[in-house]
Amino acid sequence: MKKYLKTVSALVLSLAMAGPAIADEVVTYSGWLGTYDKNADLVARIKDQFKAETNIELKVIDTQFSEALNQATVTTLAGNPADALHLVAGWVPAMQEIGGLEPLDDYFTKEQLDSIPQALRDAVSVDGKLYALPWVPGPVHPHFNRNLMIEAGLDPSNPPQTWEEFKDAIMKICALPAKDGAKIYGIALRTDQSPNSAQWSIPIIYGFGGDIQKDGVIDINTPEVAAAYKWIQDITQAGCSPVGHGYSESRNTFAAGHAGFIMEGPWGRGLVENMSGGKLKVAPDGDVWVMEVPQAPDGSRKTIGNPHEIAMSALSKNKKQTAKFLEMVIFDKDNANMYYDVNGQLPTSSLPLLKQGAVGADIYSQIFVDTLVYTHDNPWKSAKFNAVMSQIAPELQKIVDGGDIPQALEAAERSIKRTLSRN
Repeated sequence: MKKYLKTVSALVLSLAMAGPAIADEVVTYSGWLGTYDKNADLVARIKDQFKAETNIELKVIDTQFSEALNQATVTTLAGNPADALHLVAGWVPAMQEIGGLEPLDDYFTKEQLDSIPQALRDAVSVDGKLYALPWVPGPVHPHFNRNLMIEAGLDPSNPPQTWEEFKDAIMKICALPAKDGAKIYGIALRTDQSPNSAQWSIPIIYGFGGDIQKDGVIDINTPEVAAAYKWIQDITQAGCSPVGHGYSESRNTFAAGHAGFIMEGPWGRGLVENMSGGKLKVAPDGDVWVMEVPQAPDGSRKTIGNPHEIAMSALSKNKKQTAKFLEMVIFDKDNANMYYDVNGQLPTSSLPLLKQGAVGADIYSQIFVDTLVYTHDNPWKSAKFNAVMSQIAPELQKIVDGGDIPQALEAAERSIKRTLSRN
């Protein structure tokens, strides 16, 4: 974290010298909601509603997703951040570590906070204090090509329930003949040498009863992690998942109809239908559907999530009014309905709102809603999470290439210890 902060020190100095840029009577939101043209009416509605209910202006600072963490960090260290910060779950520990986030527990009613699944709140809590509100939940689950399942003699109405059943289905689809000159893979895993691929192996680790940490300490050299990576290695070495593919390549493979399964979140429907040019329809009786993650040996299910979060700056001079903005984003029914209508994704983490209106009637969305209780948005709550994933990634690459799993885990463990020991 300190190394990262050094890279922004010059920007911090210049912003600090500039001083606060926004008048106290204005509440500011910095994030990427308004960077998409389709959200223009939603942003206008929220601004009008905020003005009507507080009699002050909401200033929207459009910030591209790729710049949001840097912007939030730099402005916080400079002393002039936006009042409301649009984040993702993995950024919350980093922002909390530098003192940038306000605990939210006292700004909302118990009923409001209890409407958000405990697992989602725990992911963005530190020492029992809540530092962000989960906004757009993103549980990750397998999507499957129903047509390929049928061709392989599988029943798409009864998808795999265990990881061994899942592997068996992958292998059977992988045995299908090539189509249009292209090989059919059983699954399109993320297998390139990137932190993202390491992170997306975590649901498989959960599926074998493992974890990447114990009591807050990274611990990946375990029999459970080894079993999970053996599952991945068996599939890649059988040629049943492409090797070296990241999220873009894996999505292209699946959308082309050349893979039986892929891991995606609630955005999967839009991705598949758009990337396939409308050739693949996501529906219970369509070309593609979604299933829960298979069960761990003890019968439990557990997955990761990739949600948006909305937080309040600890330096906000308008905390009461900023809390009102957060309330409108998370707990307002009309705003939630409009977000869903425009974006087609889970619009809030408040379960009562997720069970009403169009989102409540959508079978696809409700599969994800029902799994929020076992979705873990921050597998390890630390600003160094991504650095740890960066150390696992090269060893995972060796494993998918057929390397020795115990040696790879030992090497990853050594690299992680070195990384965590640095200032």
